[in-house]
Amino acid sequence: MGLPVTVYRSDDAGAPQFTAGAMPSELIDVLKKCLVTGYGSKAGAGWSVAFEDAPNQQIVFRNSTSQASGSFVKFWAKAADDAVRGVVNFQSAPYLVSINPDWAAVNAAGWRCQTGSGYYVKNWVVIATAASFYIYTYGETTRNTVNQSTSHYISLFCGDIHSLIPNDATRFITMMYPSEGDASTTSSPSWTDGITYLNDNTKVCKMHQTDGSDYPKQMALNMPYLTFHTTAIRAAPPANHLQLLSPVAIRQVYYSPQGTGGNVEDSQGVNNNLSTLHPYARGLMPGLYQSSFNGYTDELLPFTKDFNGTLYYLVPTAHNGASNLWITTGDWYA
Repeated sequence: MGLPVTVYRSDDAGAPQFTAGAMPSELIDVLKKCLVTGYGSKAGAGWSVAFEDAPNQQIVFRNSTSQASGSFVKFWAKAADDAVRGVVNFQSAPYLVSINPDWAAVNAAGWRCQTGSGYYVKNWVVIATAASFYIYTYGETTRNTVNQSTSHYISLFCGDIHSLIPNDATRFITMMYPSEGDASTTSSPSWTDGITYLNDNTKVCKMHQTDGSDYPKQMALNMPYLTFHTTAIRAAPPANHLQLLSPVAIRQVYYSPQGTGGNVEDSQGVNNNLSTLHPYARGLMPGLYQSSFNGYTDELLPFTKDFNGTLYYLVPTAHNGASNLWITTGDWYA
């Protein structure tokens, strides 16, 4: 059985709101209400708060221990002040024992990522289960279309992938572009950072071995169709238009079925073509699909479409182009 999906939106009755530009405390509040406490008539997605330091804009969330991996992710303000357009760091691990861990000593931790710093961030959509969630944001008036130009917006994935390996102990990730090292402690995010500029072979996270041991490999997305982030395609297909929706896989960057060496072997020296500790193809991004059709450049957000009786949300695109990446509201992990 899969996990049911709840869609949370800033235009819901009783939803928490961003100041234009968003403060770190506001992002934490939105995530806390969507994932844990709920708001208005909507219950939380089934996560819990493991640790919190509200005065310093720090929080550690944990996904469900019964329906998911029970893993942890910390969100914290990069600067001491709770400023509009403030940058927020986030980092995951299978287990945390405090709100301020020594990340260098944390087993199987992910890369440190960051988000924020956008002038036009105002509205938000969170699509979540008890195991994982996506968030994307957009602006008002002229800043509310599928193409988001080269402005900064908050967008990311956090939670369990749909792993091919049963009971994969390190299936919890934070996913965004670019993610191939810890985010800088001095610079701010770019307009490309997030889930709105994804392509085939985009480096999005590191993952460790399925038994829980710390042995990192750089991971990338496997997307079957071309993307046109920088090319405006204003077409919208007719109601009877046929298009393929293909799941987005997550895999290792390096693959050589008969190769040797650290890039393509697990800790036991088994090639990733055969390994169950570090398989080349690890699984699927839950609920994320790529369409064979590109378009919708000027459509207003949030943009949705019914595919065979299930509602999908279109992911915005960075720059001035088109999008073909969708998030389903049907069950994930089915």
